[in-house]
Amino acid sequence: MVQMTTRSVPPWLAGVVAELELDRPAVVTTDVVRDIRERLGVSPPAHRIIEELNARGWLLKTGAHGAWEFVPGERAGAISSGDPFLPLRATLKTTPDIPVLVALGSALWLLDIADRAPDRPEVALPKGTRVPVALKRECRTVHHDARLGPVRVQDLPVHRPATVLVHLATRPTDVRSWGSVLHCLPALLDASPEEEIRAELEGRSHSTRVRFAYLVAGLAPDLVERLAIKPAGKVWFGPRGSLRHHD
Repeated sequence: MVQMTTRSVPPWLAGVVAELELDRPAVVTTDVVRDIRERLGVSPPAHRIIEELNARGWLLKTGAHGAWEFVPGERAGAISSGDPFLPLRATLKTTPDIPVLVALGSALWLLDIADRAPDRPEVALPKGTRVPVALKRECRTVHHDARLGPVRVQDLPVHRPATVLVHLATRPTDVRSWGSVLHCLPALLDASPEEEIRAELEGRSHSTRVRFAYLVAGLAPDLVERLAIKPAGKVWFGPRGSLRHHD
């Protein structure tokens, strides 16, 4: 049995909470609170309202500066939704122009290609992009330059299947669990249109193209033939080092 915890609302905050209950935003920013304050004519400044809502359990920290999780009254107290992508949602709310995208195992999960999500959300930013503190702390971040734009899933920007597929060949060391990836590979390949694969491979290094061919040859030999990828001597899917022989 869930024990309900009452969260008090002083009269001067009642209107603010009512507005938030009506809109039900997953993430509340300082600007949102400021707009509500001005619309309702509440006297205390936005930061004071946020402090009070946080202290009373209506807002929870997300790890991103200037963004909080709203906890609606129907929950049994100041309990988070448990959304693993909350730090990413908060970062996108406070820094909407940041080019961060859900990648790799997390993308496979959101795209219904994988049955399980990674223990930490996996996100990608273009090479040279600074990683925000909240993402660095709460997510597994990698750098990858996608050729195609993302798809929207659960209101998040997510790498397309073809983008994930080529990412595997471009930076194989970014992959945390190759066992999970290989299990999903047939479904991932089926979900990747050939024209999108071609677009993602455009301008990539020869080694990337060779790794891609090696990765999918057993499943789609005709595709490899159409892409006309010339073979190479060694194909590296991990850190380069001396080869080990096991009896």
